Amino acid sequence: MKNKIVFLGLALILPVLIFVFLKLFGKNEFAVEPLFQNGKLTSIPGCPTISVPYHIPDSAYILLKRGNDMDSLSILFLQNQSSNLKNSEAQLTRLDEYLQGVGSLTVKRLVDSTATMKCVLVVDAPLDLVLIDEKRRIRGQYESTDRDDVDRLMTELDIILKRY
Repeated sequence: MKNKIVFLGLALILPVLIFVFLKLFGKNEFAVEPLFQNGKLTSIPGCPTISVPYHIPDSAYILLKRGNDMDSLSILFLQNQSSNLKNSEAQLTRLDEYLQGVGSLTVKRLVDSTATMKCVLVVDAPLDLVLIDEKRRIRGQYESTDRDDVDRLMTELDIILKRY
């Protein structure tokens, strides 16, 4: 009978102790790591070799940020990369509606996405959405025609902006 009381007491106290320990010493925090910061970088056909850790060159970053100087994050849409523009527009509309609740963050459309821009953003088809942070690092690459990819972008924005 005493053994049952001891086991019952442990069964009740142990979860409480674990909860208190995690509350005091744990952090419930997620992170979206920048891409191309370590390891190998897959090369894109027609682009020069890119060194790791990769940062967007200053000259290209200034050009990309034009008009979005106040934002710490930039979302770029390479319009010529998209094969299904109608489906992309539907997903971009969803993204624009989501961004209205975020603040001043908007999607910048690059209509003339030349090969140079594809090399700078290290993006190849079908990926046509790129998330860049203020330290000139690529945080994510997404396909605008894929609803799951756009949802992943929204979730990663929440994590980066710590809105969870």
